[in-house]
Amino acid sequence: MNTENENILRLGVLGEKLGHSLSPEIHYDLLKQQNIRGIYKKYEMDENEVLHILDVMKEENIIGMNVTMPYKEVAYHLVDILDPHARKIGAVNTIFMKDGLFYGYNTDYIGVVSMFKKAGVSLSGKDIVILGSGGAAKALIYGFHMEGASNITVAARNHEATQYLEDLFPYIHTCHLDQVPAGDILINTTPVGMYPNAGESPVDASVIRQFKAAADIVYNPLITEFLRIAKDEGLQIVTGLMMLVDQAIGSEEIWFNKKLDYNMGNHIHDELAKQF
Repeated sequence: MNTENENILRLGVLGEKLGHSLSPEIHYDLLKQQNIRGIYKKYEMDENEVLHILDVMKEENIIGMNVTMPYKEVAYHLVDILDPHARKIGAVNTIFMKDGLFYGYNTDYIGVVSMFKKAGVSLSGKDIVILGSGGAAKALIYGFHMEGASNITVAARNHEATQYLEDLFPYIHTCHLDQVPAGDILINTTPVGMYPNAGESPVDASVIRQFKAAADIVYNPLITEFLRIAKDEGLQIVTGLMMLVDQAIGSEEIWFNKKLDYNMGNHIHDELAKQF
């Protein structure tokens, strides 16, 4: 029996298209900092294959799996036990296999809160508007609420999606993307402005200038058109790459059952930022 291989932890990331995923790079760096020997693989699956991801984890003895869009809601329904935070968010981005059972967690809300903290932007008592009603918006709503935001509004074109979010989070307000109210912080969760459509913004300068700070969870490019306009309008801007790095740290805290220093991710962020 090869005890050498038994000591190597097996981890991975699940998604539909993972060609440009930064997760392996981030996790290998975090593992190296902790002197943990591990293998981190990409698992690209279609909507039928993904239903068998837990079987794959058992067969390959993968203890931890990150989940990216569009499978966070699928994972939510597949796992055996849901963490209370994941249950309230309605999505799972981290799976942990322990004693033959699969546990589902969500660390996206940790990542976004950490992203704002590191940028020196307080969320407590703030009036926040979220652009977009997709899966990412759920973790943001939850994180902002946990941090004591005074008002959270989701602005989107899809009425059904905003209605669903209102049912899930009764404390939020919703509006159409054409009727964005003024506030303190404006954050984009739509894919508008993401490479290769980098020159676009979900809203124009007349909307953006009604806020004090702007953030974008798109990180490629690092300064999106939305953030460029915000900067020109004198707003404090928060880029999205730190959310990706810090949600990864949150996952490793779960897999290895220990508290980690979130400053571990700072140099990873800076190295990755050079790529964009």
